[in-house]
Amino acid sequence: MPKRQLPRFELPGPAGFLATGSAGALLVILVCLFAPVSVQIAAVGLLVVLVLSLTVARGPQPSLPQDVDLFSAPLTLARDKGVFEAYQAITRALEGISADKDPIYRELALERANHFAKELQDVAEGRIIFTGTETWRMAYGRLLRSPGLYLYRSVAYAKTSTYWQDEPGRQSMQVNFEMVDGGTLNIERIVILPDHLWPAGDRLPLEPLQQWIDQQYNHGIWIRLVRQSTIASESDLLVDLGIYGSRAVGYQELDEHGRTVRFMLSFDFAETLAAEQRWERLSVYSTSYQKILDQSARPG
Repeated sequence: MPKRQLPRFELPGPAGFLATGSAGALLVILVCLFAPVSVQIAAVGLLVVLVLSLTVARGPQPSLPQDVDLFSAPLTLARDKGVFEAYQAITRALEGISADKDPIYRELALERANHFAKELQDVAEGRIIFTGTETWRMAYGRLLRSPGLYLYRSVAYAKTSTYWQDEPGRQSMQVNFEMVDGGTLNIERIVILPDHLWPAGDRLPLEPLQQWIDQQYNHGIWIRLVRQSTIASESDLLVDLGIYGSRAVGYQELDEHGRTVRFMLSFDFAETLAAEQRWERLSVYSTSYQKILDQSARPG
């Protein structure tokens, strides 16, 4: 006679495990509502034993989808007071969006929320972007004054003769002078000049740029100059950036009038290292302002 096969018992998968737990929880609720206290205690104990038994029997399981981790986010973020307060504010705002059922409002609100989520993802990756505003200069000043920063390197792509000479620019330059004069920060700056602002036959740039450069030099800022045509074959060097030690790098984009269109501040070390490498390449093409002044002082 063929050997009789015993029925196989298969442990439930994640969905079955959840269903079993839910059914047990429902049973306990019903018992708590209608049964005596002694029965309630026994039911709870039985449920605990059942859940533990299934957990041990199933052994290590593949991790749940990443989105499930969002359920633990409040507990994780609660350890960081500042971040948790922001999390609460964002959550309340999303609850407010969800409560309004107007379809047009929801469409517009979700578009804005998704845009905000993208910006927040950039921040999480170490990049803070300022668009169409000069408020980035506050972050600029805070970084220059931050403890532990001893070297600031910048590339100034002076597309206009009034580059950094409006009121916000003058205030930022005052921060430069304050730090250098106080001996707390070394500043090195390479200025890229279009040929029409530093003609090939002229020893010095045209005013008012020459005065702007000279003022920095007199405060002890290390200055080098390079004509735009000199680096025409390496267009990736035509940038406006600042390197805050090994901590961060900032990129500035200007319009044709010299106004800031976009400023991106990155705390990613790889991006900071890439900026340093770009600086070193640019240094090869540039000339010390001291050397230019010495040549200008020679007769003939």
